[in-house]
Amino acid sequence: MLLKLVIVVIVVYLLYKLLRKGPPQEGGGKGEGRYQKPAAGEDLVEDPVCHTYIPVSSALKMNVDGQTVCFCSQKCLETYAQEKNNPDRG
Repeated sequence: MLLKLVIVVIVVYLLYKLLRKGPPQEGGGKGEGRYQKPAAGEDLVEDPVCHTYIPVSSALKMNVDGQTVCFCSQKCLETYAQEKNNPDRG
């Protein structure tokens, strides 16, 4: 009897964990959620702040001295702009 109760409790717990998680979401998970899987053959670019490689299509872009610089997130873009404006800091 006790064994049946333990098994039922374990099964209920596992079902709870599965249902609580929900269906997988595109680009889900922790972080800022900007990352997307690159399309086949799509180029990746390196974020100059955190050195993360991201697909060109999902990158945030900023024009710096006539060149396009790509970032993985708004936070990295702002950090780069701040460092560019204050080169003696850091």
